Amino acid sequence: STLSILSFEHLASTLHAAMAAEGAGEAKKEDPLVPVKAALDAQMRRQPYMRFGREYEGSEFSDCRFNALVPWGKDQTFSGLTRGTPKGAHTPHGWGVLEHHEGFTQTCAMWCDGVPDGPGMWSLAAESGQQCGYGTWVQGKRDGYFAFVKEGGVYIEDYQFGELKRRIKWRKDKLHVICKRCNMLFVPTANTADEKFCRFHLSKADYDGRFPCCGALQSVNPRGCSTSMHVGPDEVAAAESGDMAGVESLADA
Repeated sequence: STLSILSFEHLASTLHAAMAAEGAGEAKKEDPLVPVKAALDAQMRRQPYMRFGREYEGSEFSDCRFNALVPWGKDQTFSGLTRGTPKGAHTPHGWGVLEHHEGFTQTCAMWCDGVPDGPGMWSLAAESGQQCGYGTWVQGKRDGYFAFVKEGGVYIEDYQFGELKRRIKWRKDKLHVICKRCNMLFVPTANTADEKFCRFHLSKADYDGRFPCCGALQSVNPRGCSTSMHVGPDEVAAAESGDMAGVESLADA
């Protein structure tokens, strides 16, 4: 009947309008972490600090001096700005990098009396695989959002003063490559001569486990006595093709 046809058409029209409204609602739903992801993505692509930045010109840094590979913690050394405090003669204060001899590195734009207290990154180069993360430390604790890179994936971690509250998958990792020399993850755009984070020995350990380049035992300092820029697949390919720039970057590999 005409009434049945009209009723069917009205029902179809109503369903179509409802589906359209639902689709529009889904389209308007925005990811609340968009600004967080943008900030972390930008942090990955640049150096963790600029050692001559204006933030280090304040009076609290007037007695700070650069020191390299000074002991700070068990099996750890610090390179960066330090000053004398009751905690030690070379207490990290300002920019710098903390290195553990088993392959862990923590780089921070601001250390305050020995603890990280600002934006930075950490990296781990282990035989089982490579990992790294980016974010901000507050009084020595991870706080807020961090980007965690592992096994080809990137995750967002939410910390509250050192306690991990949640971890969600973000994206496939298309930024990082593995250094052919030190085995660490790095982003090519952040691999500049301003700060060199690739640590290695100039020569291989001899028969008694000692490095001729510096005299250190492999069991004590397996990571290296020299630093340079990371070496990625592009540099390897350039060296293999006879590019002198690539050859120079691999000279100590």
